[in-house]
Amino acid sequence: MRYNPFEGKLVRLRAREPDEEPVIFEWFNDPEVTEHLTIRYPLSHAQEREFLERVGYPSYNHVNFAVETFDGKLIGAAGLEQTSPENRSASLGIAIGDKTYWDGGYGTDTMRVVCRFGFDMMNLHRIELEVFAGNERAQHVYKSVGFQVEGCRRAAFFKYGTYHDVIIMGLLEGELRAE
Repeated sequence: MRYNPFEGKLVRLRAREPDEEPVIFEWFNDPEVTEHLTIRYPLSHAQEREFLERVGYPSYNHVNFAVETFDGKLIGAAGLEQTSPENRSASLGIAIGDKTYWDGGYGTDTMRVVCRFGFDMMNLHRIELEVFAGNERAQHVYKSVGFQVEGCRRAAFFKYGTYHDVIIMGLLEGELRAE
């Protein structure tokens, strides 16, 4: 079987399409979806359209993907941002916005595919992410694919009337775990 850097066992990555903006708008205005994201304020359709236009042309500086199932159902978004060619590093962000796909392995599969893409196609050496200390479900996923806790920024993010510790996790080339 031929290797496809955009496919996992459950999901495939592809470019985002402008006509998907209404679905993404709904996700990023759903408090349950954004509970553990750094999104604080409601987003307008115009803001989401502007974001899609800005990241619509992938480059080494930012690559943002739509996450879909193999039957073509859009279920989330993921990307690698803040890339540093000198350090061969990037920051990863992920959101499975369609809540019917939570806890089904789709987030884990997405993480593996995005990281594999970063290492195999972008020649990254390091991928990092930040996660709220209270988001144990996400931390479990990240650890299961090989991310290691590297530190904690104490009381670093204010949301929902309280400060949250932010855990910094990293994955180096060669540490990505297969299933």
